[in-house]
Amino acid sequence: MKTTGRIVLIAAMAIGGAVQAQSEDPEVDKPMTPPPEILSAARDGAFLPSTLAPRVGANAALAYGFAGYDGARSSPIGGAAAEVRVWGPLALRGGAEYSTERQKLRPSIGGRVQILRQERHGIDGSLSVFYRPEGFTEPEGEIESFISLGRRFDRLTIMGNLVYGQDPEGNERDGEMRFASLYGVGRWSVGVDSRLRFAIGTQKSPMAQAEPKLDLLAGPVATATIGPIALFAQAGPSVLKMTGNTSVGVAAIGGLGSVF
Repeated sequence: MKTTGRIVLIAAMAIGGAVQAQSEDPEVDKPMTPPPEILSAARDGAFLPSTLAPRVGANAALAYGFAGYDGARSSPIGGAAAEVRVWGPLALRGGAEYSTERQKLRPSIGGRVQILRQERHGIDGSLSVFYRPEGFTEPEGEIESFISLGRRFDRLTIMGNLVYGQDPEGNERDGEMRFASLYGVGRWSVGVDSRLRFAIGTQKSPMAQAEPKLDLLAGPVATATIGPIALFAQAGPSVLKMTGNTSVGVAAIGGLGSVF
């Protein structure tokens, strides 16, 4: 009985010591540490609301969504996208964005390929082509081509897009310039994201007459990675120029995303 009592006492002391050591372990009180994949994706600009990151295929898949309000349009805004690596630098990307002019979700589907890699060429560069129908049931739409370029300088990432879009008949044409810059600090990536879109030439179709002649969305953006999730938010000025009318307001959005 004495031997049994000593064994029980020693076991109790060992368990108590382990519990105390665990409670004193500084790692226990820390929030979930983000995996390196989500940190890298956030700093590469994978979850930016406007600018399309030039790096393709860094992860097997990614997905994100956002929603908010645009004061210049006096309307909600939002969108979602998912990208899956098919092979090497080639990926398929699909998504949907709420069109305030048409007041409906506009889906998109397309492919992306990275043709320049910073480790080899000194700069990241990719080409993306998307088809955007008018809606989920209307086949008429437009084809958009993106040239994305970017470079990382330690914690700083700079990237930009040149975009050209037109409908198959060429009745509606538009161009875009997008720019973003991010700086990584711990689990945070902070910077700016912007998009300037403008009509090109004479818009021939009746539906094109209702499209903006110019619209701008820009402002500071911040992304925080918590565990496997990235949370991001942006707020800034918004400008919408229609035929004979220009509206100015403030737009704010928030969203989340992850990599797989």
